[in-house]
Order: sequence, then structure tokens, then C-alpha cells
Amino acid sequence: MKNSFIISAALVLITGIGPAFAGVSAKKDAAQAAQAVQEDPKVGEFKGILFKLVRQDEYLDEAIDTLGAPDARLSAHDASAMGLSLKMISDNLKKISALNRTEFASIQPGSSLSNYTNAILSYSRKVDRKSAQVGTLIAQLSARDKKSAMRDAVSAKKGARKGGRKLTQMLDDRNALEALAADAKTLRASSRDLSATSKWLYIASK
Repeated sequence: MKNSFIISAALVLITGIGPAFAGVSAKKDAAQAAQAVQEDPKVGEFKGILFKLVRQDEYLDEAIDTLGAPDARLSAHDASAMGLSLKMISDNLKKISALNRTEFASIQPGSSLSNYTNAILSYSRKVDRKSAQVGTLIAQLSARDKKSAMRDAVSAKKGARKGGRKLTQMLDDRNALEALAADAKTLRASSRDLSATSKWLYIASK
């Protein structure tokens, strides 16, 4: 419920479209919001930051769905592809952090942008939690792969390779998972930095 509210709020801020509320109060709020948009030219910039954050959140959802599947097992190729995805997300988070720092230098306390900075902070924290979850799922995959590799190694020595992996394939898979774990650590570092810059941006706007 809380996450649904955050997502709805973010979409309202990005698109300017929200639920319909009857009465004069709603019209008054809409008029005030429109006036705020006209008065502050930075609204578009903050919408851009929020949109970029929403996209990274969606990318992380895709990664979590893949890594958290009940039958998840990554080959060397799969792990490399996932690593590229995590690198992309990490780079994007670094760029958003840089935008936060730029806006921090110019934002004024008590500005009408605090709704946007609050949404940015909420999404940054979501992204950080999901980045941590990605790291946990990769660690679990790695642990399962080690157990599977031990069984396959025994089978390979006995010459019973049917259903198992060759030693060279096991080594490739193991190296790819280790590289993926390193990518996950870099991603988490980027998400932590993003949360920090988003927090200070929100504080500065209050």
C-alpha cells in the first residue's frame, strides 16, 4: 500500500495528472499547482530527475524478477548480460547523484519544489533497498552454484556428465558470478550515494 502510494504520487508529479477530486477545493489546488509550475522554471528539471529515477527502479524490478525466480540459474553468458545491466543502472544512478548535487547548490529553502525533492528522496530509498536485494539474490545464486559445481565435479570425474557441467563450463560460470557480485557491490555504492544526495537535496528545499 505504501509503495503504491509513492508510485502514484511520483506519477502525479511527473505527468501532472492525478485522481479527480470534486469541489472548489480541487479547482483551487489545481490553479495553485499550475501557478507554481509557471513561477518556477526548475520544475521541468526536477521532473526529469524523477523520471530517470522511476526508470532505474523499473530496471531493478526486472533484475530482481530474473535473479529471484525459483529456478534461477545463470550461465556465464547470462551473468555477463546481467552484469552489463547492473553497470548501466549504476552509471545512471551516478548521473542522477550529480544532478542532485547541481540542484543542491541553487535550490532555495521553502521552495515549491519540496514535493518533488520528497518524491526523489522516496524513490532513491526504494532504489537503494532494491540494489541491496539484488546483491543478496546474487549471493544466494552463487552459494547454490557452488553446491551444484561440487556435484557436477564429482560426476565429471566419474565420466557421468549427463545432466551436469564440464569443468571448463563450471569455471566460466563461477568467474562470471564473481564478476556479477562485484558489479552488484558497485551498484550498491552508487545507490547509497544517490540516497545521500537526495536526502540533502530534500533538506535544502524544506
